[in-house]
Amino acid sequence: MHKVKSKSDLNEFLNYESRKYGRKSKKIPIFCIKESDYLWKYNVLMRRTEYYTNTKKKIRSVIYKVLLHRYSNKHQIHIPINTFDKGLKLMHLGPVLVNGRVIAGKDISLHINTSIVAGGINNEAPKLNDGVVVGVGAVILGGISLAKNIAVGANAVVNRSFIEENIAIAGVPAKKISNNGRLEWNR
Repeated sequence: MHKVKSKSDLNEFLNYESRKYGRKSKKIPIFCIKESDYLWKYNVLMRRTEYYTNTKKKIRSVIYKVLLHRYSNKHQIHIPINTFDKGLKLMHLGPVLVNGRVIAGKDISLHINTSIVAGGINNEAPKLNDGVVVGVGAVILGGISLAKNIAVGANAVVNRSFIEENIAIAGVPAKKISNNGRLEWNR
């Protein structure tokens, strides 16, 4: 997983993610009016916090950690820094919970009310490969792994690994329901 370790990394991440959010600029809007403004503000705060923490700029790191913490609590989005590679897309404003040990690849999309957490028996957390889409209310738990471009259905409980790429999974517990994963959506 690639982390934000330099100013060029920060710019690369923000430029890439600004296109996913349909933004013309990577700056934080002064006045948040639309839901997408709030989501973009969270994203920028998270990436800047990663940058200042990873480059050991202590004062700015503390300031951005406080800003991110307050914003996270206000909007119930709890994603630890340095867990997601570039391309993270939050689809809606609302509860999202991610364990600090999660390893997530590029181009992950998270819908509202999702939880990606340790399983309870041990501290192992899930690993999400590139392109995973997590549906509304889905829970992914334990030391499992999801292959590239898997679409997780709404309210699914994923408690085992899926190694086949580009499939859709859903249910309680989750099982494969289709060969049409993220790549076949919108076709």
